[in-house]
Amino acid sequence: MNQNDIINHCSELLKVSEIKDFCPNGLQIEGDNREVNKIALGVSISHEVILKAIEANADLIITHHGMIWEKDSRRIAGPFRKKIHELLKHGIAAAAYHLPLDFHPQLGNNIQLAKHLELNDIVISPGSGEHAEYVLGRTGIETTEEFVRFVEEKLDRKPLVLPFGGERIEKVVIITGGAQNYFLTAVENGADCFLTGEVSEKNYSMSQEYEINYISAGHYATEKYGIIALGQHLQDKFGIEAEFIDVPNPI
Repeated sequence: MNQNDIINHCSELLKVSEIKDFCPNGLQIEGDNREVNKIALGVSISHEVILKAIEANADLIITHHGMIWEKDSRRIAGPFRKKIHELLKHGIAAAAYHLPLDFHPQLGNNIQLAKHLELNDIVISPGSGEHAEYVLGRTGIETTEEFVRFVEEKLDRKPLVLPFGGERIEKVVIITGGAQNYFLTAVENGADCFLTGEVSEKNYSMSQEYEINYISAGHYATEKYGIIALGQHLQDKFGIEAEFIDVPNPI
């Protein structure tokens, strides 16, 4: 399959046309439309990821966070120019899937993180079932302290914890990445814990007042698993090698 065929498949699979976002999903930088022998995947398309993809002889780069956002400058200068230059020079196409990858009910960041953390009785946000805007699950771990240790072990990162929800965590709402403004989703669903990537100052008092544990486990750390799952899907379906380029980020 060529670059465009794979990107079109991903865009259809992730239902890009159905989800309003603040970036273009799918193709962002056109390549030379070569046949793809290797796909590089990453959380964000940094210059480092591009150089490592070139070194790995990748023909296509797919990331969760792409290069183009609505509020960015339209000037092609500085690091932005360097990244475009490297891609065009090597004929590599770049595609990105933001909210469509967060929400997908099988491959999405939310559901994949819930599975990675071994939650039981997983339920995605109500509605048609097409978009898992949040995931609710139960943990079989006895105490909050034990669950926090388990999250640290599974994500290889020490989380920031606001332990105002008591000594037990039973029901967990997960929204990956920068979802600190969705804290009340956990409240509305009767969760003992809200797990996301980032935290804001206001979350301290909200966690305290609503008596719900808050776990900020890292934006990068919580959003690795959707793009890895997408790569595995492409590898299984088309027999094309897919390599996840891990560039850990402490945020």
